[in-house]
Amino acid sequence: AATSKSKSVTFGCSEGATLKPALLDHVFIEKATEKSGDASTVRGEEVVLQDLVPNSSLVENAANTGNDTVGYTLSCPDLPSSPQNIFYKCVSPASGRGQVGAQTECKVLINIEEKPEVETPATPEPSRGEQGVVLGSAFMIAFISCFALVTGNMF
Repeated sequence: AATSKSKSVTFGCSEGATLKPALLDHVFIEKATEKSGDASTVRGEEVVLQDLVPNSSLVENAANTGNDTVGYTLSCPDLPSSPQNIFYKCVSPASGRGQVGAQTECKVLINIEEKPEVETPATPEPSRGEQGVVLGSAFMIAFISCFALVTGNMF
């Protein structure tokens, strides 16, 4: 999860696996499809990452020759105004086990917190001296306005 403290997530795909979506500035979100009977299916819809999380980026980390994993880091310096649930897929080529030609797919779910509300400092109450000046000025303006109306002389 990308939080207000971490603001980044690192994950990896096994060697030979391909990251989907292929464009690093795209991501998948879950979209419910038409209900068939009592069950509804969920499909992944590819969207632009920055449309969901402003100023975010996904980068491929430098490969470590001793490691069989390709790493990626999602950075979110500016959290979104509402929480986002996104995912990537690591798709491996067909292995000798299972169905012939079947790819194995791993879903990497990432939760991105919403931007925390900034607590604005409350405006301090005016001191007694300031209140007196404000009230005195208001009464003086009201008095002059009433006097001008009664005498018929406008400034």
